[in-house]
This record gives sequence, C-alpha cells and structure tokens, in this order.
Amino acid sequence: MTDKPFSVNEALRFARHDFLNQLQLIKMNIDLARLEEAKAAIDHYTSEVKAIYELTKLNIPFTSEWLQTANWRFLGFQFNITSHIETSCNESLDEQIYNVLDQATNLLHNQLDPFVEQQLHIHIVSIPSEFRITFEATGQWESIAQEISCEPQVTLTHECKTTKKWRFHIEESKEG
Repeated sequence: MTDKPFSVNEALRFARHDFLNQLQLIKMNIDLARLEEAKAAIDHYTSEVKAIYELTKLNIPFTSEWLQTANWRFLGFQFNITSHIETSCNESLDEQIYNVLDQATNLLHNQLDPFVEQQLHIHIVSIPSEFRITFEATGQWESIAQEISCEPQVTLTHECKTTKKWRFHIEESKEG
C-alpha cells in the first residue's frame, strides 16, 4: 500500500502488467481447449474496462483516480467496480468522497486477515434523482473501532459493520 500518487510511468507499468496477466489467462484457457472459460474471461475484463470508462462521466477526478488505482495500492483486496452513471456528480464532493473511500479502505486494510480472501465492491449510482456510492467489503478482519471522519457535504449510512462484512453508502448531504 502506498499513499503517494502514482507517476504516469508507474501507472502505465501496472496497467501493462495487469493486461499481460489477463492475456495469459485467456491464452492458457484457449491452450487447454477451455473456450467457454476464455470467453468468460474476455467478458469479465470487458465489463471491468467499461466500468472504468464510465467513471469519467462523474466529473470527479480525484475519486475516479482513486477507484482506478485502488487495486494497486491495496493489494489485500480483490476490487470490483460496478456503476449506473447517467449524470455527473457535484464536483465539490470529489475530495470528500475520495477522503471517505481512502479512510475506510485504509482502516480495513490494516486489519485484514492475510489468510482469507478479501473482496471490496464499489457500486456507483449517478442519475438525475440520486447520487450514491455503496462500499461493500467481505472477508475477515479484526474489529474496527475507529469511525470514519464525516465530511460536511456527504452523508454516510451504515448497513452492516462486522468482522466479516462492512457495507455503507456515501450520498450527497441533504442538509444545508
């Protein structure tokens, strides 16, 4: 895990490495005559890329960068991003959303059980009537007593916070 931003060179190196790993998995499945698995891998990677491209519609660059590079900074998690984005987000929320996501992931990452698979799913909904980011982690970690510092323009709604699942929503605050 690193707190410093990635240089363009580092980001490209990570992206190329990930891309080559994906190609190797597809090639291996083809070599083993497992064409359905190869097709499924292609479909999976295609949907991942589409989700990343969708982030540009939000117009929140810090948060978008965090989402695109989190899997390189928090190696204990398998990241999954899904979205339904029709409209951009209030740009003034960008740094606050970034801070909440980063705080929560750091708190959790520091408590992970290294022998258990850890999943982190981020789902984004941005439509004219609603903006919401759902953070859902599953796996195994030590209890987290510390709370996330609340940002003034965003509201956090916790659904579940145990040692095996943590789920909350980030929404634009309705209060003044």
